[in-house]
Amino acid sequence: MRNPEQQPSFNLVDQPWIICVTASGTQTLSLRQVFDGTAEPIQVLGDSPTQDYAVLRVLLAIFWRAHLGDAAASRSWDEWFISKRQELVETGRDDAVLSYLENHRSRFDLFDSETPFMQVSTLDTSKSTRQAVSRILPDSEQDYFTMRTHEGRQSLAFDEAARWLIHTQAYDYSGIKSGALGDPRVKGGRGYPIGTGWAGMTGGTVIHGRTLVETLLLNTVEDALSPSASADQPVWEREADSAAQRNDRAGKLASPPAVQPQGASDLATWQSRRVRLFADNDRVTAVLVSNGDQIPDAGKNVFGDPMTPYRFSKNQTKKGQLAFYPKPYDAERTMWRSLDALLVSESDAGFTSTDHAPKRPSNLVNFSKIAMRQRSNEVADVRIVSMGYGPQSSSVGTVVTGNIGLPLSLLQDDALSRAHRQYVRDAADVTRSAAISLGWFAGQLAVAAGGEYAFSAGAADRLYTVLEPKFITWLRNLDVDQIEDEAISWQRQVRDQLFRIADEEVRGAGQKALVGRTVDGGEDGGGRVVSAGSLYRQLRYRISQDLPLLQDHEQEKRAQHKKGRPA
Repeated sequence: MRNPEQQPSFNLVDQPWIICVTASGTQTLSLRQVFDGTAEPIQVLGDSPTQDYAVLRVLLAIFWRAHLGDAAASRSWDEWFISKRQELVETGRDDAVLSYLENHRSRFDLFDSETPFMQVSTLDTSKSTRQAVSRILPDSEQDYFTMRTHEGRQSLAFDEAARWLIHTQAYDYSGIKSGALGDPRVKGGRGYPIGTGWAGMTGGTVIHGRTLVETLLLNTVEDALSPSASADQPVWEREADSAAQRNDRAGKLASPPAVQPQGASDLATWQSRRVRLFADNDRVTAVLVSNGDQIPDAGKNVFGDPMTPYRFSKNQTKKGQLAFYPKPYDAERTMWRSLDALLVSESDAGFTSTDHAPKRPSNLVNFSKIAMRQRSNEVADVRIVSMGYGPQSSSVGTVVTGNIGLPLSLLQDDALSRAHRQYVRDAADVTRSAAISLGWFAGQLAVAAGGEYAFSAGAADRLYTVLEPKFITWLRNLDVDQIEDEAISWQRQVRDQLFRIADEEVRGAGQKALVGRTVDGGEDGGGRVVSAGSLYRQLRYRISQDLPLLQDHEQEKRAQHKKGRPA
């Protein structure tokens, strides 16, 4: 056991702390083990999807900086990318990264006396504030709704503390923080809200490879390795932070301008908070979390992160300057609402010079271009992840995550790809239309049973839930050479699943709905009869309009069948 008088040490280069799925099962690995080819890691799979994403981005920043300028020394970006991909898959070893880690080894110690990893060594408050370790555990900060034991909320092992430290920098919620000594923004001992961590503003988009090191390459874009990106430093290459914001090293400006991110590595390790971990007996027993570097303009036109889509804001656009913001993925109907952000291009239908398309994550743009030049039909294994927050982003909420296989041929800029994309976008659109019709039907059944009309979001959501995994399978296996047949097949699935749910809604509505009732009657006693039967007929008509390809296809089949009958 360590002498309590000794300064603790936990160097992330040498000590295991990254939970990974490997070729031989789940293991906890050090940074060196991830890159030395011995453990064969497949993917990061730790305590939560957002934590996995935050840790992966630390690995990416290491990878990008270790290979800075490498591609420029090759004949072309494509050539370097393809060659490096083959090398990493075959060997699992990256000597450039191993050398880089050795050169920066001292900056990866969690408890270094001067430059502790992602922390400020002297961070303190006027009242010497110490917070429980649950402060950096998103599911355990409150006493309620946590699966952790009492002991698990009192202290953390060093490896777990490292993971949640990284998560805090990436995803910490907004709201009032402990006011740090030396931060001129503090008023009355409080640090007032500066927004969430950078990753919390974004839609995390990861292209997964067969191995973890291949994944790192697949999420690498040329700009991240450009020699011109030398100023794009991760936190461990910079001078150690103070309690003040990065552009106010003297700590004298009460309202310093927000520091400008320098690129992908800077954003991947963005220090949204100032943090200090306190250790006792080989455990972290307390923390201090204060405000750190604020993202300028709430993320407006903060480009450079290759792993998020960006949404266009018409309201924030000024003459001569378009406004884009990082776009988190939606917590509800994840795939249906996220598809355009992954798929569309500016040249696609529905966008104009005043209403621009979202910008795809540039890791997808890069990978699709390389696939096109290789004439590859590769499908990108994409995982999306976002953090949902409560009101004013002052508490963490739901983690959004999902997986999708995205044929890279859909992401090209030629006319044929645009046509194929439109079929996929239409498939999502007709699904939404059908869900609305189902919600209308279920709401009208309540009228038939004697109640009042209210659109049934529950029925619509049931359809979305049933169809989402089917849509993901359909998209992954899409045969673009038979795209119209594929689209018809999808509309048939929508119709079949919808009427299964509609039948269940009828059975649940009871006898009163089957009999029906007269509504909209006047003084003459007229009106219309609303019953399950009449509503079902209306639903069939609505669905025929919602699913036009299927309707036209079946009409054509009937016409051909009729022509083929003997006279």
